[in-house]
Amino acid sequence: MDATKAITVRLDPADYERLAAEARRLGLSPGTLARVYVRARLAGNGWAEVDERGRVGLAALEGLAALRERLPEAGPVDAVELIREGCEELERRTAP
Repeated sequence: MDATKAITVRLDPADYERLAAEARRLGLSPGTLARVYVRARLAGNGWAEVDERGRVGLAALEGLAALRERLPEAGPVDAVELIREGCEELERRTAP
């Protein structure tokens, strides 16, 4: 049983495009960004606090998006192979 509740928010095309563009810039889906905005407003005591939290939150999301862009493309990780290589390296370093 899903404890979350879904709602529909109707936006005019211009507002939706602004939301979608901001979400793309941050590497999020429009729905996720809308949820972030709603949570920020519900958690705040006023618009000034929401604005500040929003700026801080968006700055953090921008930093994460920038970090993700700098990460190299990576394929699947074979944990067993990584452990084996680590053990071999340790043996080489500790061998007399």
